[in-house]
Amino acid sequence: MTDSKYWSRFNRRRLSRRALLAAGGTAALGAAAAAAVGCGSGDDGQKPNGNVPSTTPFAGVEGNPIAGGEVTHGRLLSVLGIDPHVDLTGLDIGQLLYTYLYSWKPSTEEALFNNFATALEQPDEQEFIFTLRKGITIQPQRDNPAAGQELTSADVKASFIRRSTSLTAVDKRFGGAIVGKPHADVASLTAALETPDPYTFRFKTVDAFVPAFREMSQPTWAIIPEKVIDKFGLGLSQKAYGSGPFMLTEFRGYERIRLQKHPNFWLKPRPWLDSLKWIVITDASSLLAAFDSGEHDVNGAVLTRDQGEDRMKKSQFTVKKIPTRFYPVIHFKTHASLPFHDVKVREAIDLGIDRDQIISVIWSGEGQQNGPVQHLMKRYSLSESELRAAMPYDPARALKLLEEAGYPQGFRVKMKLPRVPGAPIIADLASLLKDQLAKIKVDVLLDEVELGTFIANTILPGNFEMAFFPNLPYDEPDRPLAFYHSRGVTGGGNWNNYSNAAVDRLIDAQSREFDDTKRVAIIHDVQRLILTEHGPQITMPSGNLYGARWAYVHQPYQYFLDLGEGSQAEKDPGPPGTDTWTAEGAA
Repeated sequence: MTDSKYWSRFNRRRLSRRALLAAGGTAALGAAAAAAVGCGSGDDGQKPNGNVPSTTPFAGVEGNPIAGGEVTHGRLLSVLGIDPHVDLTGLDIGQLLYTYLYSWKPSTEEALFNNFATALEQPDEQEFIFTLRKGITIQPQRDNPAAGQELTSADVKASFIRRSTSLTAVDKRFGGAIVGKPHADVASLTAALETPDPYTFRFKTVDAFVPAFREMSQPTWAIIPEKVIDKFGLGLSQKAYGSGPFMLTEFRGYERIRLQKHPNFWLKPRPWLDSLKWIVITDASSLLAAFDSGEHDVNGAVLTRDQGEDRMKKSQFTVKKIPTRFYPVIHFKTHASLPFHDVKVREAIDLGIDRDQIISVIWSGEGQQNGPVQHLMKRYSLSESELRAAMPYDPARALKLLEEAGYPQGFRVKMKLPRVPGAPIIADLASLLKDQLAKIKVDVLLDEVELGTFIANTILPGNFEMAFFPNLPYDEPDRPLAFYHSRGVTGGGNWNNYSNAAVDRLIDAQSREFDDTKRVAIIHDVQRLILTEHGPQITMPSGNLYGARWAYVHQPYQYFLDLGEGSQAEKDPGPPGTDTWTAEGAA
């Protein structure tokens, strides 16, 4: 079989031989064989016995990790659920509880085969044949129907079916591409997904879907054991039975969450930590004060530039400035009964937004313009200069357009936004937008809605005139472009009531184009067309976040960042959470 010309450049990063011996050796060969091949640094002549001394250097981890201990995270947002196929507010925690086929490194667009899949073979761009790791053990909770059993291809198949067909599951377009239908059904997926043996999972998409490879590494594509699915169905929002590096021991999504190390995790001696804990404090100032006083180890507050730079000066903290992958957007309902049905009204709103003021006030002077595809997706996004030319601040022109559209005195509109007490930046930006749009006679009434209700009853059913929401992070352009498709981001319809046949054709074309140069050109073209439409989403600039932790916590990578970026873990990263350790260790 030959490599796919398109995917071969992404399908290349695997665990090194050293890491494979250390990780896979224990699981596949048993303790005696692991003692023979070595579980420690591998090249230092030692003969470890399977239990690595806590201060022994280990491939792929920054510094000399110490086994044991607990790390506590502060958290601003309550966790509404941890079912990775259904819930969005607990995806960072779900990644620690379940196994995935592989991970993804956004900056280089490559797969990291550091999890269940050890290799991917592709006779052509639409066929996927995964070789799966042997010896991955399901967590041993007493009420886990699959406790202690081995994870197999049957579990992958059951998870793909559940993820693709549940009414409450997010974006179902990939499942539809597998079976060649707008929406996948259980019978079609059961026939299409093949498990010729416990360690091989294969399928061929009926419809070409270029984002497929990136899609399968998303946090929502967790592998849940088949027996767990059979027993609990969709009842996993507050319980978890997986095979990831940590097990759930307590879930109180509005107060605290506790995880304990999976004692039989395949990547021994990782994970280094014995346990992880989250404490939820939804007042940002109280959460930051608790962090500064040492009540938790990893800060969850949104730090301003001044707050971040102040803590950079203190040796007890490790502070990193990172570009936020969240980007704010205004949603329009483009129904004929509303003003936003008229492109002149949407353009007037766009012209009435002073993006430079947003960068100055909200992002402390550090920000980047965003088009339909966020600026961090550098190859696919439009340039800053082109975006500035397409989205100028011109309130005089906005007033003229509103008059031409029949609104010389402007109009009043309700804008719904999620109530997130721990993230005041959302309400602050909404208030700034209200003030800016008042200058073009658009009277915006802000209507804050509890976050879970906002997702379930506002955004997903399209129950709004205008809505304001920070879009989730994306590192593949197909997902943000799908907001502008008539089928929408879920594949079930556009909740903005927006439809443009030319936009649909270009979005469909980029999802099927395996020539990378041509695909990038199509993605640029469709963004330029969307910008002339001024909706159904208008994007705002995004800026930087400042993440802080106490210096004794060693955390090589964080959620939605490159795995191992800037550390030795970049060479051989384990799944999320496995490489974190604390210098306090078991003490």
